[in-house]
Amino acid sequence: MKKIVVLVPAFNEESTIFKTVKALESLKEKLKKPDYDLKIIVIDDGSTDGTKKEAERAHADAVISHPKNQGLGAAVRTGLETARLYNADIAVKFDADLQHNPLDIISLIKPLEHNNADIVYGHRFNRISYKMPFIRRIGNRVFTGLMRWLTGWDLKDSQPGIFAVNQNYLGIFRIPRDYNYTQQILLDAACKRMQFSHVEVSFKERTHGKSFVSLKYPFKVFPQLFWVLVGVRPLKVFVPVGLFFIGSSSLVFVYQIIQYLSGITSTPVVNVNFVLGFGLFGLQVLLFGVLAELIAEIRSLLAHFRVTDKK
Repeated sequence: MKKIVVLVPAFNEESTIFKTVKALESLKEKLKKPDYDLKIIVIDDGSTDGTKKEAERAHADAVISHPKNQGLGAAVRTGLETARLYNADIAVKFDADLQHNPLDIISLIKPLEHNNADIVYGHRFNRISYKMPFIRRIGNRVFTGLMRWLTGWDLKDSQPGIFAVNQNYLGIFRIPRDYNYTQQILLDAACKRMQFSHVEVSFKERTHGKSFVSLKYPFKVFPQLFWVLVGVRPLKVFVPVGLFFIGSSSLVFVYQIIQYLSGITSTPVVNVNFVLGFGLFGLQVLLFGVLAELIAEIRSLLAHFRVTDKK
């Protein structure tokens, strides 16, 4: 039988984790018919309430605990690493707050079953049952647009609480930062030439606990995106920085040459150190970006070859 591992990261979800595990257990019989063996793994990310005890009482197949809260990205990373150790054919990440419908997992994994995708994200906005707060709606649009530009994929929802990946991606995934995971996985998978797909999923309002998304969210995500970009799309970081310094140097150079030709100054370039310093630094940044891009491309090709060999 093929193995499906459902990963449930949880932080202080005592009030919902029991119901979540039991709801996921109801899928076991439904997935036996297509010869799937489903395992439910709860990743307790340093909860200070009874989350771990409730997950064990619900008879989750495994409960993995972080000694302290590390962040959702770290919890998802632990879950995917565990799924890889289980030699899972498919890993599904599912929120502990039951905002998603467990039955959607069946449709979520179909593109993976048919080899039409390596990674499948839920698309919430056609089947959302409540009016999402204005700030969250704007944030979703901004981040989805940004990720659409960075990955080149036709993304409609870049931040769902439910996604699925196959064994190809499990073998090569990289989530370097601890806070957020959705954008990290999208960038990582796109760099490694994975196939992407969307599946519409239901989404209802959270009734217990507190969402980790707040006004601080962008300020935490953007630095993490920067570090992921440096690792997978370095030119998108180094080219703008390098061009800024070269452009600044060129503007000052041209301005001071014009002043000299107009007779305003007695020397062609007054701020020689500034022009040379900014220009050379910008050139170094560009060259470093090219070198980093070549390294990232080699890593991407090696990952692609590993996936091809598995197939």
